[in-house]
Amino acid sequence: MAGKTRTSGGRASSQSGRPRAPSSKPTRGGTPKAKPRAAAKAKPAKRTSARPSRKSQASQSKPKALPINPFIALLASLKREVEGRLEEVFDAELERARTLGSDPSEMVLACRDLCLRGGKRLRPGLVLAGFRAATSSADTSQALEVGVALELVQAYFLIHDDWMDRDPVRRGGPSVHAQLGRRFRSEHLGAASAILAGDFAVALAQRLIAALKVPPRAQLEFLSTFANMQVDAILGQQLDLMSRGSDPEVTYTLKTASYTVQGPLLLGALLGGARPSTLQALRAFSTPAGVAFQLRDDLLGVFGAPDETGKPAGNDLTAGKRTPLVLAGFRRAKGKGHRLLKRVHGNARATPADVARAIEVLEKCGARDVVEQRIAELELEARTALEVGGLRRAGQELLAGAVSALAARRS
Repeated sequence: MAGKTRTSGGRASSQSGRPRAPSSKPTRGGTPKAKPRAAAKAKPAKRTSARPSRKSQASQSKPKALPINPFIALLASLKREVEGRLEEVFDAELERARTLGSDPSEMVLACRDLCLRGGKRLRPGLVLAGFRAATSSADTSQALEVGVALELVQAYFLIHDDWMDRDPVRRGGPSVHAQLGRRFRSEHLGAASAILAGDFAVALAQRLIAALKVPPRAQLEFLSTFANMQVDAILGQQLDLMSRGSDPEVTYTLKTASYTVQGPLLLGALLGGARPSTLQALRAFSTPAGVAFQLRDDLLGVFGAPDETGKPAGNDLTAGKRTPLVLAGFRRAKGKGHRLLKRVHGNARATPADVARAIEVLEKCGARDVVEQRIAELELEARTALEVGGLRRAGQELLAGAVSALAARRS
């Protein structure tokens, strides 16, 4: 009932909050009518504002919803499409491999298992972001196909990388060389077959790229970009393998920024007919964003929760990786903490208790804070690159979301 409230006795009152006064109109005999008993006992309502309903109280106490990150929303929408297309590609290859016997089939199956065992589908998202930075075209089918090709390139690198690092686990399951080693009952045959599985994945990627309809004027640059990002990643991997680079960020620019961020963005933009200014802005964005991504990966490799990363806690420590995090720990830790780090680093037989204490040393000595600060600096640099111009608004918004997603991820 509009304009009414309830008194403490539960009766309706006017907006002023006062109860309606009893009538004092005289009776026919001239004597005022006696007041009803209940009215005599009624207490006047206090002058209070109307009490809000339970519904309005609940809405007032409910926290405001956080703004949706457009890039994360894009990844969620792409995931099913990308994985469906990967299934199509592998199902066709499995059908052919089975005609050749069980051994080729096992290699293809191991590659398929890795590709479909989770994954953030980050690279397809960045291809779409680059595409949107260049064009507002509604047809994204070709960009999606590029994203699927890059997932296959990613599988190629992961399979070889796990074998080089002797890492038995990937995405919460066996790495390809470990899976095939058990299947063929031979460590050597498992490793050799894993190398072939990686080669197989990148060959499938090249076939998808060859079938694309790239704008004629961008075709040469498109194919060069696809090849160059792989060349850079391989050179960066060699630096990482030997651990002799004086500046880890140079390694990260080659190994990670090239095919994780810059390659996908440029391929998507070229597919959308990007202007030179758009490509320049994307290059300026991609290096700091890619290095920030790898630094976050370093933190997750030590501090990440195993159920989210798919790897044991402290994995990078026992694997002997000389990341900026570990190097900062060696510089800053003193005494027993420094000796403990030295003992655990590169020691695959380190006890879980020693690994846990070494992780604590990296936290307490400030090494983690050093890396977090560097990530924040790179994030700011990437965001600044987006303000220069040359990017369509939709692409700019996706890339701003990508910075947050890349630097703050948990797996």
